[in-house]
Amino acid sequence: MNKKKEQELVCLTEQCLKRYWEKDCEVMLSYCTDDILWTGAEQKEYIMGIEAVRKNFTELMNVIQPCIISNGEFIVVQNTGNACTVSGRYLVETLPEADYFLQAEQRCTFVWERINDEPRIRHMHVSNPIGEMKLVEGSRFVNEMGRMAKKYMDEKIHTINRKKIVVEGINGKVFFINESQILYVEAKLRNCDIFMQNGEVIHGKMSFADFEKSLDEYFVKVHRSYIVNIQHVTVIRFCELVMSNGRVIPVPQKKYAKVREELMRRHI
Repeated sequence: MNKKKEQELVCLTEQCLKRYWEKDCEVMLSYCTDDILWTGAEQKEYIMGIEAVRKNFTELMNVIQPCIISNGEFIVVQNTGNACTVSGRYLVETLPEADYFLQAEQRCTFVWERINDEPRIRHMHVSNPIGEMKLVEGSRFVNEMGRMAKKYMDEKIHTINRKKIVVEGINGKVFFINESQILYVEAKLRNCDIFMQNGEVIHGKMSFADFEKSLDEYFVKVHRSYIVNIQHVTVIRFCELVMSNGRVIPVPQKKYAKVREELMRRHI
């Protein structure tokens, strides 16, 4: 399979997932072979055959909320001529008007085959990282949204009540900053840069260590040069974090396990 056809399958994979989370599963189903194998995030989702998969998808469409996917990374991991395997990871997030809040990373693998020169899906596998969402035995993925919604609202209330801090800028200006609006802080020689949710960068006339002391429990030092607001961390992956603005923050390998454990503990 040439590079052009490889790229076509990468784009089709992302498009199928995008439409699925918009509650239109027919696009994905239209590419499936009759003997498709679907392996999903839920325990029972090891399903073979197009009709059984269609039934499962239809049930899910009745209970999930419309979502968008972002930060997608899709690559071809195998190309054997007539078959091609596409793997990827992406962030799923509910729309603002949804009844609950969901933000989770998913991984996927799609095995494509060209049949009569048309792309068809032989196997689909979608999963969530271990520990990202702990399901109560017997519950379904979508039924954990109530717990997440409560957590989300608790955090929103806490955000409203969080203190403001006073920061003197290197240009002489004085800033009154709501802590909840800080994404992360980066050390800059004897000063620090404060990256805000609105895209503004405040160049603070304050040492990194002193600024760390002024922050509340929602901030974690993940690197000798970075402090992050855990409420704006969207993805945790090996030796790095992804913030809500897309910025990737490095985590030292020796510190990664401890940082990951700390972030997971505070998010639960």
